[in-house]
Amino acid sequence: MWQVLRLATRTLGEKAVLRKSTEQIRAIQRRRLRDLVRRAKAGSPFYAERLAGIDPDRFELRDIPPVTKAELMADFDRVPTDRRLTRAALEAFMADPARLGEWFLGRYAVSRTSGTQGCPAIIVQDRSMMEVLFALQMGRGSTFEASPWAALERIARPARLAVVTIGRGFYPSAAALAYAPAAYRTFVDRLWLTNIEPLDEVVGRLQLFRPQILLGYASVLELLAREALAGRLTLPALKQVINMSEPLSEGARRLVAEAFGLPVTNNYASGECMALCTGCPSGHGMHQQADWSILEVVDDRNRPVPPGRPGSKVLITNLYNTVQPFLRYELADVVTVSPTPCPCGSPLPLVLKVEGRTDDLLWIRDGDRFRQVHPYVFVDMLDECPDVGWYQIVQVERNRLLLRAAPAPGRRIGADDLQAILRRGLIRFGLGDLIRVDVELARVAPDPSSGKLRRITSRLGPPSLDPAPYVAAAS
Repeated sequence: MWQVLRLATRTLGEKAVLRKSTEQIRAIQRRRLRDLVRRAKAGSPFYAERLAGIDPDRFELRDIPPVTKAELMADFDRVPTDRRLTRAALEAFMADPARLGEWFLGRYAVSRTSGTQGCPAIIVQDRSMMEVLFALQMGRGSTFEASPWAALERIARPARLAVVTIGRGFYPSAAALAYAPAAYRTFVDRLWLTNIEPLDEVVGRLQLFRPQILLGYASVLELLAREALAGRLTLPALKQVINMSEPLSEGARRLVAEAFGLPVTNNYASGECMALCTGCPSGHGMHQQADWSILEVVDDRNRPVPPGRPGSKVLITNLYNTVQPFLRYELADVVTVSPTPCPCGSPLPLVLKVEGRTDDLLWIRDGDRFRQVHPYVFVDMLDECPDVGWYQIVQVERNRLLLRAAPAPGRRIGADDLQAILRRGLIRFGLGDLIRVDVELARVAPDPSSGKLRRITSRLGPPSLDPAPYVAAAS
């Protein structure tokens, strides 16, 4: 019971911050930044060298040199402040998908980001950090009231949350769900669907569950919205629709809002800082959690870009992760911050737009029908293998793909190894008899202007001109 009380207290505390002024929130941010720098210098050999000339009590944010994913991963064993955390041990742990949800060393939640900007990043967070994430979502990102009386009501009648993901790997969105605090389940009754097919079965389970909150990727929400508009999906109890992990296009946002009669809450975060933003419950954009993170929108030379204009990239500082510090961590997202406060009245900075990953959905033939295959299917297969470096999958025919890949730095991998990885993954997702993948060992490089790589791309596009009927999206 004390865990339930602690999570409820933390949630109410995070909600109470919204009653503070912008300057008071900035003061919290500055205090936490100083503490993070102090801990990083004391416990991380990597940062002890990098921050050698910085006094934790007297410095400016711009004094801290930006860091890239490649730099952190190349020197990973010297980054964590807990010296027991090593790359080899964490990779071995994540090599077994069945260990998702098991706490590493009894205290750490583990995940990995995808390899769009080089090698995948390994992320480590402790139990208190996971509590922060869920307290922020419940206290600031939910349409449900956050008050002592509402907490008691949620204990008596938990909110019904339906989540639809693609698979159940160690990628950040699935890992966050797998490592949810045990006390969270006191307030939330969760239905977690890890596949969107068979679609009629998913629709049936959703209608039987009667969710009040629907959480999923943009492409999944768009598919369910089309089912709702066709009259095949009815969710009368729904109070909130939340997009995660994928950029939400304006067209998809309008479609989902029309289908469910609700604004879409659009979250923006990364595995390196899951508490970066929560969607405005009124649908105006995304609130940057400025007391727990710092978001710098910059140009190619790391110079600040004024609000109202998109930057070339962002620098993220995670203020709650003191175990694996991320200080001015570079991400190649194109972000626009509003020059004016959010119309909902929140004192937190408002993020208007984010342009992130642009992987394609792939359409394949399944008998006399078409079927969508989500890019996360292939991300889940390949990112769990640390020997795979840059890679790209190209759809060259409806049911034939080409994988171009190279070993990660200092690693070895052959074409037969890649074929075996893909074969296991395709069978796991029920695609083993449908898709053929050719493998080519080749150097793969990102776009030099953006630093990003379109990992999954199609030469064919959707089958809009093909007479075969549409079947469910998915994986």
